[in-house]
Amino acid sequence: MFKKILFLALTAVILQARMVTDSEGKEVRIPDVVERATPMIGAFVQMSAMLGQQEKIISGASRLPPLMAKIFPKIRTSGNQSGMLGSSVETLIASKTQVVFGPVSMMFDENQIKQLNAAKVAVVRLDKFGTIAEIKACVSKIAEILGGKSVQKAAEFNAYFDENVKYVQEKTANLKQKRSVLALNFNSGNFSTIGANDIGAEYIKVAGGINLSSDMDPASFKISKTINEEQVVLYDPDVIITNSPEGKAQIMKNASFQGIKAVKNAKVFVVPSGVYLWSVRSAEGALQPLWLGKMIYPELFAELNLEQKTKEFYKKFYGYELSDDEVKNILNPKSNF
Repeated sequence: MFKKILFLALTAVILQARMVTDSEGKEVRIPDVVERATPMIGAFVQMSAMLGQQEKIISGASRLPPLMAKIFPKIRTSGNQSGMLGSSVETLIASKTQVVFGPVSMMFDENQIKQLNAAKVAVVRLDKFGTIAEIKACVSKIAEILGGKSVQKAAEFNAYFDENVKYVQEKTANLKQKRSVLALNFNSGNFSTIGANDIGAEYIKVAGGINLSSDMDPASFKISKTINEEQVVLYDPDVIITNSPEGKAQIMKNASFQGIKAVKNAKVFVVPSGVYLWSVRSAEGALQPLWLGKMIYPELFAELNLEQKTKEFYKKFYGYELSDDEVKNILNPKSNF
């Protein structure tokens, strides 16, 4: 009788867990019903909230972008640093999170991961998110981890992303002369650009542009790479995109840049940012090909209404009705993300 009871108890425990596969192909056991989860980077916080699971995010970040905080007020961050790069294993364990997911090897060594596992915290490595295909795979994997309604929402999002990419690619398929684009950002007194393997370069390619910095050795990049003024002048891009209003201001006032086409023709554009920045590895990147197409080839995308598309995205995936002023602030950021 005792053995039968023990067998039933063990069976019940097993049934309360399930397996997911991480980026390295390793199977990780997670609770059958995940109620407390820690996305380790901001983009994964955004994805988790988009998938309808904001109440499960207990420690994704210490501070949220203003619009994310407004739209998803249930994300718990107060006094909780465990989603940030410098957070401690002890903080994570104290938060009683059940699952940690993201590029954990960037933040914790193997001993720390073992410490988390010993505290019954499942660690799911999601460290491949550098392409559109990988972003969609991450959305699907996060949905699998969180469960419930998230799985269908992820499928809808991935289909939407595909539709946007297809629309833009079809519009630019027959270009006889492609325009050159340089992603040029400004941080800590220096200009920087992106490499050929950056998702931003893929967005430029999708939109029919030529990413000028793709001629640089990809191995010389970490996330970005410092670029000097002389190289920018040599590139002489048709269009410049930058991630911040400060970046645009620095570009427009730089004496060395006054002769390049993008500056002379007022083709320096600040990337939109709402719940998250569009040009980086987040789910709002689904809107980036539309915006890029409109900025690089306005004559081809004359009928594309970015304000309407942005409102539709927020309604469909966030359940939020953007005001006209909010849309304006997203498409024309006045402050750095």
